[in-house]
Amino acid sequence: MMLRSIRSIYLAALSILQLALIVQLAPPLALALRADALAGLAPEGWPALLQLVAMGLAVAGTALALVFPGVALARHTRAGSMRFLGLPRWTIALSIAGVVMLGVATSAIALAPWLPAEVRVNLLLVCRPALTGGLALATAGVLSGELLRRSVSTRGAKPALRHATGRIEVTYPPELRTRALPTTVPQMRGRPG
Repeated sequence: MMLRSIRSIYLAALSILQLALIVQLAPPLALALRADALAGLAPEGWPALLQLVAMGLAVAGTALALVFPGVALARHTRAGSMRFLGLPRWTIALSIAGVVMLGVATSAIALAPWLPAEVRVNLLLVCRPALTGGLALATAGVLSGELLRRSVSTRGAKPALRHATGRIEVTYPPELRTRALPTTVPQMRGRPG
């Protein structure tokens, strides 16, 4: 029960982190792309083509970096709890702590306009770095967890038992399926393997 609730908190943290990355990082990255990759400044020919390729790679890399928590959330939703069991515990704690820090800083910034001026200034001076730090901690936790995730075998899965008789059973197609005669079953059990 505890594991299920921690998994739910982690999946919620992935959703919050995805939203925070889009809201916090997309505008500055868009400005950086606009300033650094102005199309049409390179001379014609292969420099223009290289500039276009570099700009495309920058956009694709930025998009992938921004949607990584969403991809991880989709994989966790599809694979179920076995994927979560493979995550290192410290990465789960780091990502949840980062999202909590992000939430507290965002709430404090939202409440700042209703506070006295001197408290508001101090709050903003503390909460802006806390917002960035929470975003960085949560992102580091999710990235580390997903990269260091181990494969976990399903519990209760038993290896296929081999028959001591050495007999091969045919199950498909159904018309060729092998069947043991009732009189041979006791003989096969007592047969030395």
